[in-house]
This record gives sequence, structure tokens and C-alpha cells, in this order.
Amino acid sequence: MKHKVFQILVFICTLAAFTAGQAQAADERAAIQQEESARQLRIYRDSLLQGSTEEIRVDAAVGLLLRDDEASRNALVSALKSSENLSARQAVCKALIKSRGLEQAIGSRAIYLEPLMAILSTDTTEGAVLAAEALLLYGYEDIEMSLEAILNDADKPRQIRLNAVYVLQIRSEKQSLARLVGLLDDADTEISKAAETALQEAFGIPVGASRKVWDDILEKLKRKSPDDIRRELLLLKETKLRQVQAERDRWQKLYLGALDKQYEGLAEEGRAKMTLEVLNDDLAAVRVWALEKVAQYPMADNESLRDMLLALLEDESRDVRLETAKVLNSMSALDPAEQLLKQFKQEDDLEVRLAMFEALGEACFFAFSPGSEVKLSADIKAETLSIAAEYLASEQTDAAKKGAEVIRKILELNNLPKDSINYYLVLISNRYEQAAPQNPAMRADLLSVMSHLCGQGVPKAQASKLYKKYFVEAVAVKDDSALRLAAIKGMVSVDPVEAMRLAKENRLLYDDDLAIRQVVIDLAGQAGGADELGPLLEVMNANGQKDLAWQAIKRICQRQKSGFLLRWATELGKNSGRDESVREILDLAEQKALGEKNAENVKLARQRLIGWYRQQQAWEQGVAYLDEIQFSPAEHSYSEPVLVSIFEIYLHSKTPEKVSQVIENKLLKADFDESSSYLTSLSTFLENPGISDAAKRRVFEKLLTVSVARRPVWEKFKSNLSNLYQILLSSEVPDKPNSTEPLLPENRADNVEN
Repeated sequence: MKHKVFQILVFICTLAAFTAGQAQAADERAAIQQEESARQLRIYRDSLLQGSTEEIRVDAAVGLLLRDDEASRNALVSALKSSENLSARQAVCKALIKSRGLEQAIGSRAIYLEPLMAILSTDTTEGAVLAAEALLLYGYEDIEMSLEAILNDADKPRQIRLNAVYVLQIRSEKQSLARLVGLLDDADTEISKAAETALQEAFGIPVGASRKVWDDILEKLKRKSPDDIRRELLLLKETKLRQVQAERDRWQKLYLGALDKQYEGLAEEGRAKMTLEVLNDDLAAVRVWALEKVAQYPMADNESLRDMLLALLEDESRDVRLETAKVLNSMSALDPAEQLLKQFKQEDDLEVRLAMFEALGEACFFAFSPGSEVKLSADIKAETLSIAAEYLASEQTDAAKKGAEVIRKILELNNLPKDSINYYLVLISNRYEQAAPQNPAMRADLLSVMSHLCGQGVPKAQASKLYKKYFVEAVAVKDDSALRLAAIKGMVSVDPVEAMRLAKENRLLYDDDLAIRQVVIDLAGQAGGADELGPLLEVMNANGQKDLAWQAIKRICQRQKSGFLLRWATELGKNSGRDESVREILDLAEQKALGEKNAENVKLARQRLIGWYRQQQAWEQGVAYLDEIQFSPAEHSYSEPVLVSIFEIYLHSKTPEKVSQVIENKLLKADFDESSSYLTSLSTFLENPGISDAAKRRVFEKLLTVSVARRPVWEKFKSNLSNLYQILLSSEVPDKPNSTEPLLPENRADNVEN
């Protein structure tokens, strides 16, 4: 029994000690919280009264408002009543104005009403305007008595009464509008004029409208609810604002147009000077105009330009900062990376931040590229990579794409450890997998970056191994041409032969997307075989593909033997409009045969080329080719039809000495028969009225010197030539040769062998 009593006593003592400990801990926590609250109050109060910038002071005032305790309210009221610290007083007014948009309700607002009205009654500066706007926290009935006291006191300074008019102007209650109408009759003309201007701004009624107009407006207002009045006034203000903005834009356009004319009329030195001057212009639109000129026309004075551009990264205008970042993106030689990184960390606008980051990535790429004279800390490059990784993770397609692009550029510099390279390569592939289901545009952009990484530099081997599977999968995606394009480009870098197989399997040569077709055409030239020649011919006539397809065909042909090329040239010649293409293939076949030391194919290629020049009537080119292969009428192994083609090439190319050589060498072997293709060609030439007399005369003169014994057919033909030559010399050439008989017998052959 004693033992149990003892246990109970121990338990009671322990519980009492525990309870006392808890109470002590609670007291200590309360003391800490009270001390922390007091410390926070001191910080806010000191920042309000002594803050170095307006932003700091306003933030401190907002902090005190949100605390909403007696000490904080007293600090704010004290600042409002201070006539010595105007900056603190204006900060409190701005905080009260801001509080209208805060989600957290501000209690005990009545405490600020009296000091605000006091400012309105005494201040003739910006402080009165801020106080008037802060009074929008209160209903009209809350301020009516104090406001009337100011308006009805004719002894008050005019500016004080105008402060009260401004209070009425910015409010939308019926009472305030009615009071403005009442002030139209005020004895002080400045007051009545201010009231009329305020009403005109509110309702768009021209200045000078009669009192009846305003009375009618008041009567209508009495029948409307406060919400309707506010809605109408807002609509009128929006309309007015649009009109003012349109007018501003018109004048701005005219001014910038005048600047353009002035700029275009200057020499290069004058343009540079003007640009530097207007980069400091007071108007943001003009500074943007100057930045656009800097982007279009790079300037030589880089040092001055650099200082100004880096300063504009801190410009008050968001548009100027954005345009400056874009300009610096293409001017990395100015070494802007450090300043870009600094301003990036301070920038709040998301679009401007992204533009600064993009310029930062380009600046790092430039600084660490081989041969660059810019010296940049490796820490900045590392931090840029870290930022790029954050952007890569963004849900915004453009941000993720630019993050990936910056990573790609830095990886391709080849100056990162292998482990770091692999980390970022995997980071990109992981992001691609995450984006795949719900964001096709981001997926295509990321796959394009992956494709680039497989193309060159140290990352190529690692990237190719890691990304190949994604390319193989994406090539077959039917509903996303951008993805297919990135995929086939990636496969070309990874494995051209496999890429060619996939392209054929998925019929990418006939893809609806022109860019994909062009990649596949180029790939065929790089890795395709003879089987690709037919399909390439099919697409040669498509818009934007003819030249590219033909280059691919020639690259494939470069890998074939001469015998194949001679056969394929025959097939090619069956297609209309391929004449020049046939010649190029025959040229290639000749070169291949020479390299193979295949004399028979060399001869075949040359015979067909000679026939081509004759058929196309490319006489001058034909002569040049015959000279190139050193053709000799006395020593050759060509067939008779080929020799006739050679003869016609010489005949029409104004080389009569060659014509006479062919004739003479022919006669040395045998006389012509009367149906000879040579004589037929010669007669056709001399009887052609489209050929000049001078050209014919030169042929006559050479042929008449050719004489070989015991060649009666030739001697008879030459006799007719002599007669015709005499007629030509006497300038009495009739429509037909005026000789006793034609140059050839009537039964001469009509067809010339080719």
C-alpha cells in the first residue's frame, strides 16, 4: 500500500514538473515571437523613414499596413503627419493606394482619414495628388464634410481648392459628379474651369457646353446605379485612352520617319555619330529606333558603343532593355557576358530575361570559341549552363528551346569534362521524353537540338549513341513534319546508310514537307546507290528540287562504273528535257573509263558525246571537245556516221580548214559515192540562206584547194562548187544555185547518218 502511494506521489510530481516546463516553454516562445515582431517593426519603420529608394520605402509602408497592429498604424500615421520627411509621407500614400488591390483587407482605415485630409488642405505639391488618390479607400460620405469645408472656403489658397476638385474628378459617385456640376458656377474662374475640364474628361463633352447639358447629364445619373455609373465612366476613359494612344502613335511614327530620312541622308560617319547621340534620347521609342540601327549597321566605334549598350541593359523602359539584349545577341565581340548575367539576375520581365539569357549564351559561346580574344571567367560559363538547365525544364516551349540551344553551343565548344557533357546530354533527352506526350512543338525543337549535337564536336559520339533511338522512332511519326525533319537530320549525322534505309522505308523522298524531301535528296547523294537514280529523276521537276536532285544524281553516278553510266545515259536520254543532263553523264562516263583504262568505253563515250554535240547543234562546244580529245582526221578509229557528225560540227563552227582536212583524208582513201552523207551535208550548208555569204566563202575557198587524183565524183562536185563560188563573188546569188546542174545528183541521199 505504501508502495502504491509512493508511485502516485512520484507521478503527480512528474506531471507538475512537466506542466511547469510546458508553461515556461510557451512563455519563452511568446517572448521570442514578441522580440521578432518588435525587430520586424523596427526594420519596417526605419526603412520607411530612411530607405535609400522609393521602392524600399513603399515596400516598408505596405509591410506595416499588412501587420495591422497599433504600433504599425501609429508609425504610418506619424509618417503621414510629418512635414519634414515628405518621402516617407508619399510612400505611405502610395502604400494606401496599393492596398486597394491587396487580397488582405486593411482594418482600422479610419485612423488615416484625418492626416490624409490634412495633406490635402496644406500640400500644394505631388503629395496632395497622392493623398487624393489614397482617399479612394473611403466612401464619399466619409470625406464629404471635410471636402466641403475646403471647397466652400473662398479664403483658402486656390491650389488647395483645386486639390479638392481633383478629389471629385477621380471619383465616380453621383455626389462627386453633381458637386463638379455645381462648381461650374464658382466665383473663382480657375475653379469653375477646372470643374468643367474634369467633367469633360469624364463624359467627353466639349469644353464650353451649356449648363443645361450638364443638368441633363445629372438627371440621367440620378436614375442609374453606382455600378452603372462606374462602368460608363470606365468605358469613356478607355475610349479616351485609345484615342490618346492612337494620336501618340501617329506622331511617334511621323517623328521616327523624319529620323529615318535624316539618317539615310548621312554618310557612314555621320550615321554612327547620330546613332550614338539618340541612344541617350529621353524618349524610349527613339532609343529603340537607335538600337534597331545598331543592329542593322554595325559601327566601328566599339568602345563607346559597348559602354552605351551595357548601360541600356538597365534602362527604365522594358522595350529598350529587350531591344538591347537582342542587339547584344549578335555583338558578342563587345564582351557583354558579365553585365548580361548581372542584369539577368535583377530583371523581372520574363521576356526580357529570356532575351538576356539568350545573348548571354551566345556571348559565352563566342568567348570560349577558338581564336576568340575575349577573356571570360569559366565561372560565368558554368553559371550560364546552370541557368540553361533551368530554362530547359520550363513548360514554355520557347524558353525550353533556348535553354537547350545554349547547352548545345557550350557543349560543342569541346572544353567540358566528359562526365559534364554526358550529364547535359541526358538532361536534354529526359526533357524530350517528358515533353513528348503533351507538347509536340517542344518535342520537335528539342529533337532538332539533339540532331545538331550528333553532327560535330566532342559530344558527337556520346550524343549519337544516346539519341539514335529517338531519331528512329520519330522518323515514322506521320502527323508531325517538324519532328520527322529533325529525326532524319539526326539520323544522317548518326548513320547515313541507316538513314537512307529509313527514308526509303517511310517514303520520305515523297514527303509533303519540302524541307524533308530536300534532306533526303541530299542524303541520297551522300549514301544512295544506283537504285535511287530512278526515284530522284521522278522528283527532278518538282519546284525547288531540280538542281538539288541533279547534284544528288551526279554524286551517286560518281560512285558507278563507266559501263553502267553509258547504259544509264541511254535511259536518261529517253526523258524529254534531259539533253544537258545526258551530256554531263557521258562526260562522267568518259572520265570513269579513262580511270578504269577501259579503251572501248572511252571510245563509246566519245562517240556518243560527238553525236550529242551534233544533235544539239552545239557547234562551238563540239569543236572545243574535239580539240580537247585531240581528234585527227588522219588517225582515228571512229565509224563513218561519227565522222559525218564531226564533219558537220567543223562545217558549222566556222573552221573551214578542218572541213577541208576531213574531205582530203576521206579522198585519200576513196572517192565519194554520189549519195555520200558528206556531200549532202555540204550541199545543205551552202544552200542554206540563213548562213552568211562570208562563212560560205571561207568554205568555198578551202574546198576548192582540195584535189586528189582519180576522184571523178569529187571533181564533178568541185566544178559545181566553183561555179557557185563565182556567182557568190559577183553578188548575184539567186534563191537557188544558178548552175547547169545541182551540186549533187537528183538521186542524192536525203538522210544524213548520225
